[in-house]
Amino acid sequence: MPIAELLVTDAYANHVNPQWVKLLSLLEMNAGYGRCEGAELFTADGRRILDFLSGYCVHNTGHNHPAIIDALKDELDRTGPVMLQSNVAELAGELAGRLCKLAGGGLTEVFFASSGSEVWKPRSSFPGRTPAALGCSPATAHSMD
Repeated sequence: MPIAELLVTDAYANHVNPQWVKLLSLLEMNAGYGRCEGAELFTADGRRILDFLSGYCVHNTGHNHPAIIDALKDELDRTGPVMLQSNVAELAGELAGRLCKLAGGGLTEVFFASSGSEVWKPRSSFPGRTPAALGCSPATAHSMD
């Protein structure tokens, strides 16, 4: 294993999750990747691996989809506000509207979250309703207003 890869693995084991490093090493899945495109992962030593597991944010589009990279670059080039809580997020409103239209069924509002735990907090305000029931209920039945 190259020294740089060893240092990354050691740092992860020492400061994040040593058991995960042990498991990946045991399964011989702890590889260093030089690049990833679509469903293909390319190791630093030139091996090509098909990614059947996928990962966060790549389930639908694969790794480093060109259209997503272009959209991200365009947004960064705008140099607009990022995660600013004192303004109305223009793109979030546009995305929410598009999602409502695509979902159909009279959906009118969207709640954005970056993890499952964030979804539970607002939903816990509605006693007797499970997240699944809330997801199937009319929007007005559990409006946050």
